[in-house]
Amino acid sequence: MAYEVVSHDLTTPYEVLPLPGSPEVQRLVVGELDGYPEMIEVTSDEEFTLTLNLRSVPSSTLPNFGAIVVRVVEPRGVEEVVRLKPQDADWDLVRDQLSKLRYQAGAVYEETMASGTYRIEISTPENFGKYLVLVGREDGDGGYFATWRCVAALYEFYGVSKIGMLRTPLVSYPIGIILLLIGFGYTIYRTRDRIPFLNK
Repeated sequence: MAYEVVSHDLTTPYEVLPLPGSPEVQRLVVGELDGYPEMIEVTSDEEFTLTLNLRSVPSSTLPNFGAIVVRVVEPRGVEEVVRLKPQDADWDLVRDQLSKLRYQAGAVYEETMASGTYRIEISTPENFGKYLVLVGREDGDGGYFATWRCVAALYEFYGVSKIGMLRTPLVSYPIGIILLLIGFGYTIYRTRDRIPFLNK
């Protein structure tokens, strides 16, 4: 369930955020539109599967985030690949398995792409609001503490207390293992008189 959280915090309008490495590795890009669209860029030297999942922070109104995927064409141009429209999704409320935070699930796209550079533009008609876009489908190789930092960054983006992280698998699994080991040790301690090799 590991993924990397990348914040689109560039301040220059229309500045492109490049995602280094394989575009098939999961990255959750979070950002907030402030009057103009935001763009993400992925590059691959070989054929790859582009996977996109648009998401929105839950609100009282129906989200209207859309995306346009274009392929960069040399020397200076782009060609449109696909448009993901807000009405392409039901925006159902879903709970993320890792962070336990809720999000509204938007349009999903998955297609095999030729090698090259692709840009994903996230926008709304007014270009305001917090969005999330999951790029890639393969789990990352980040360790426990790297995953912890990513989930903490997600809580910060949502603007909610990090106390909520206590209910995530990052906390509940280690606590469960510790309690299991304590119980195992206690059982051995209570039954040590009946285990011959412990009495030698």
